[in-house]
Amino acid sequence: MNIKSLLLGSATAFAVVSGAQAADAIVAAAPEPMEYVKVCDAFGTGYFYIPGTETCLKISGLVRAELDYSNKPLFSDRTAATAGITNPGYKWSSYTGSQFRLFIDAKNSTEVGTVYSSIQIRAYNGQVAGSGINTGSTYNGGYRAYFYAGIDAGAVGFEAGSYDSYWHRFFGYGGFTDDGGSYYSGALYSLLRSYAAFFGKVGNISYTAGVDDFSGVAGKTAGLNGAVKGTFDNVSAALGVDYDVAGKSFGLTGYVSAKFDPVSLKLMGIYADKSTNFYTPARGFTMIAAGKVDITKQLFAAVDYSYSFTPKTWNVVGDLGWNVTNGFAVLVEGKYTSTKISSGFLRFQRNF
Repeated sequence: MNIKSLLLGSATAFAVVSGAQAADAIVAAAPEPMEYVKVCDAFGTGYFYIPGTETCLKISGLVRAELDYSNKPLFSDRTAATAGITNPGYKWSSYTGSQFRLFIDAKNSTEVGTVYSSIQIRAYNGQVAGSGINTGSTYNGGYRAYFYAGIDAGAVGFEAGSYDSYWHRFFGYGGFTDDGGSYYSGALYSLLRSYAAFFGKVGNISYTAGVDDFSGVAGKTAGLNGAVKGTFDNVSAALGVDYDVAGKSFGLTGYVSAKFDPVSLKLMGIYADKSTNFYTPARGFTMIAAGKVDITKQLFAAVDYSYSFTPKTWNVVGDLGWNVTNGFAVLVEGKYTSTKISSGFLRFQRNF
């Protein structure tokens, strides 16, 4: 064997051994990315699990900048009227309607049903003339906290809290505009209430029965209510009865609505035998006729017309809304009443 053959054989053996060692080399696996937030899809988008629990949490809210107008911004709240004070107000204001809202929702599934709770915090730059603290011509801002909790077992459920009562959410807020027509008039709009309600759904039929406390004075300003609703394809109808204990007044509320893309229609009727009924905007019969059209996926228009027979008053409200992009919208609203009051706003809103 010559030297050349020896060198070639040694090189070949070294290559084989090196290849075997390379094939047997241990390569460290890349670490898996840490899951800081575990997504919870059981209750919809935006929920995530609270670490170490089976509770799903969702944090959302809005920031609103608004320019308001009224040709007669003169109002007096009950306290100011008693003291003989009149809040003068301003025709134009970017102060009273601007606000932010923070929502914190928590849900978890149990063997009985879904247990849920909601906390809402609202902070205002200022209040509408007459509803804030009077300091001459300035209306101080403030904040409000709303909350409720309950359990939903499908056919039956229970909820209690301090918010818009379950009764009002069951019927919706009048028509399709932000104003809602006469449905949100007077005490309906200004008073925060505590409530407790049973509710449920069987097939296409849902129901509610509850009690409301309008001012926190137990037994003095309580209201009783019950309602049933049916939803069939694109048409729904609801009918309910209420009783204002302090006002010794009963009322009826009902509506029929239909949606035929891109148009939505709603006809609502409200009745009370006395003007003291907190569930209704006026004594006697009040009608709200509403329509909405989705012009495009981002642009819509809505109009509400409401008429109260006792006393004979009416108002018309129009909205034009533009969902500019995901999380940002612009809304313009104008309103005119039979008392020759014109008002409206331009709103810019960030939702998250």
